[in-house]
Amino acid sequence: MGEVIRIIKEVSLSGGKFMIELNHGTEKNGLRDIHIQNEKFRLSVPETEFLQMASCVLLARRQLELIKGKDNLAEVMKRRG
Repeated sequence: MGEVIRIIKEVSLSGGKFMIELNHGTEKNGLRDIHIQNEKFRLSVPETEFLQMASCVLLARRQLELIKGKDNLAEVMKRRG
C-alpha cells in the first residue's frame, strides 16, 4: 500500500464518517491512488478512476436537481452562455 500524500477530506455518509486520502501508488507507473476508508470499510481506486466516479456523481446530482425543478432548463442554459 502506498504512503499517504495528504488527506483530501472527511465526509459523512449515512451516519458514518469516511476519510478520503491521496496516496502514492504501489505500481511503478507513478500513478496515485485514492483511498476512501473508515474503521469498517476501505476502497482503493486509481486517481483517474476516482475522478471519473466523482464526475458522474456531480452530473447525477445536477440532473436530479433539474428533474426536481430546482432550476428550469432555460435558466441553466442561460448561465452556460
